[in-house]
Amino acid sequence: MSELRIVPPTGPRVRAHYLVRGTIAPHFVEAGALSAKDAIAFSPPDPRQAKELAAMVADGSIRTLGNGRFWFDMDAYEAATDARRRRNLPILILAALIIAAVAVLFYSG
Repeated sequence: MSELRIVPPTGPRVRAHYLVRGTIAPHFVEAGALSAKDAIAFSPPDPRQAKELAAMVADGSIRTLGNGRFWFDMDAYEAATDARRRRNLPILILAALIIAAVAVLFYSG
């Protein structure tokens, strides 16, 4: 079985290590659409990807030039990811405290 190896495009805006999630962002990274001059034509093949694309356009991760041409803004993507993490942190801390409290209540020793 052959192994598919994806070599990221080189350039000043591409970091040495990156992690993009989902189905839309990797498509743009693989295509090298990382700036306005490298924008590609893209049409989501299904409603789930259309929803993901709309969310990424809304948070600025995907920029549009019109006429169905888009490009991936890595800086905006990382900023949106950081914002999601900061928003979820209090929820995670609260959940950990509740789990610890329940464990202490049921501790019999």
